[in-house]
Amino acid sequence: MHELKILLLTSLMIFFTSCWIDSSSDTKDTTTEDNITLDDFADVVPYNPYFTSLHFSGSQNCALCHDNIFDTVTNKDVSIVKAWHGTIMGHASIDPLYLAKVASEVKRNPNFKEVIEAKCSSCHMPMAYVDAKFIGDPTLMFGDGFLNVSNPHYDAAKDGVSCTLCHQIENTPELGTDAGFSGKFVIAENFGTDRTIYGPYLDPKQAPMINNVEFTPVYGAQIEASKLCATCHNLNTPVIDADGNLTSDTFPEQAVYTEWEYSDYNGTKNCQDCHMPITEGSVVISTRGTSLTARSPFHEHRFIGANTYMLEIIKNNRIKLGSIVDEARLDQSITDTREFLKAAADVNITTISYVNGTLAFSVLIRNHSGHKFPTSLPIHRAWLHVKVTNDTNQSVFESGAFDVEGGIVGVDGITNGYQIHHDKITNPSEVQVYESIMADTSGQLTYTFMNASRYLKDNRILPLGYKSTTPSTAQPYGEALNDTNFVGGSDTVDYEVSGLPSGIYNISVTLMYETFSHGFTQDLFKDTDLREVALMRLLDTNTTNHYETVSADTAIYTP
Repeated sequence: MHELKILLLTSLMIFFTSCWIDSSSDTKDTTTEDNITLDDFADVVPYNPYFTSLHFSGSQNCALCHDNIFDTVTNKDVSIVKAWHGTIMGHASIDPLYLAKVASEVKRNPNFKEVIEAKCSSCHMPMAYVDAKFIGDPTLMFGDGFLNVSNPHYDAAKDGVSCTLCHQIENTPELGTDAGFSGKFVIAENFGTDRTIYGPYLDPKQAPMINNVEFTPVYGAQIEASKLCATCHNLNTPVIDADGNLTSDTFPEQAVYTEWEYSDYNGTKNCQDCHMPITEGSVVISTRGTSLTARSPFHEHRFIGANTYMLEIIKNNRIKLGSIVDEARLDQSITDTREFLKAAADVNITTISYVNGTLAFSVLIRNHSGHKFPTSLPIHRAWLHVKVTNDTNQSVFESGAFDVEGGIVGVDGITNGYQIHHDKITNPSEVQVYESIMADTSGQLTYTFMNASRYLKDNRILPLGYKSTTPSTAQPYGEALNDTNFVGGSDTVDYEVSGLPSGIYNISVTLMYETFSHGFTQDLFKDTDLREVALMRLLDTNTTNHYETVSADTAIYTP
């Protein structure tokens, strides 16, 4: 059966290759017309998830034994590969926003194409990157690179951050340190059954895996440690200055691991505890092998995050983007992600008063995640939408509403491109936005990662227990540093609405989250001469899922 599946998939790929052109294979093919549609972009050639390479094995080879497994208490299907396949990690190399951004970065700094594509592929196409490095092949993405169906590493690239990548990472002294960040994980140069697969359980049954996929399973403590995730979720990018020179500096594009490391969660909860929920019961983790015992604890491979936006786009454009996951699996991932995001933070109206025509109230925002909220790439943002109405439901104050262009009133389109952190808000044009804003070497705002050298602003809500000894890569920047209410685990914003007659007032506060900020969008879409960016603009236009409601609270002031 296994060999038949491989034969069928190979035949399909030969057919697809003769009929289709991979829309990601050439960044020079321009599409500047405004009337283009998705039909103008070729469907991406499906990859073979049953591939094998010198160091890796495709995800569906793992599914042969590790899918169709169940929680012994709830009888819930906790199939490993099915769960992973519906995640952003499973689509790391297919994500059209990622591809568009890399293409844009290369266009803006063409002299460093190799540096940029190698840096980005090391974490988004890690199996292809590792195999290519071992045998001396180029680590390029575009042109004849990994995204070209004729490239020998195409299947490994398209399988994303897959099983045999994470489970082969060595527990080196560098893991969890600067030397191990930014995709500098280590995969041993072993072959055949000498390849070691690390798991969380002592004394694994080795014969089934050796016989079926030629990997030898052993216990590895690193597989349950946050430092494993640090390899890609702490990312320092090279800095290219305003004159186009590659400097010796690096920029902390994301420092999720460091944020966690210097919080109260270090020592109580690892990344896996939240992002890979533990089942109620134990699980027999393989469908092959005799006398297998149920294992506990078992972490579901759902890798839940906050990106419903991209999951929705992938679900609605699976064939176009080359995803091999069914719609139901993606729907489940979207539901899981939305619920997970709602648990990440909350808002509460804490005090209300009315004195001499001024309605005053405070809003407390608490971060329940083990890192900053929002965290990761400096393109995510959260903000407060605050509205006050009188007893006839007329609006007397509103901060953080959307405009007709899809931006936030008072934030998007302003001259300097962002708002400062606020401790107190008295005007509707002032909006509390939790975000990180980058600056280039000349101190100007930039959305180009490779030109970023420092932050102009970072007021993302700190995790509980944030420490003053936190390295500079994970510290706040800007006015938040002087806000005594901006502390580990929370922030309080005071609102004052003046000129109001005495009466009843209704207050509503909503904490909003956006994966793809308006400023970043407008900057990226300047490069729609690139096919990857033009496609991403169409996908963005066609989706309705641009933002999420995280938490909300209401209160009534009565004289």
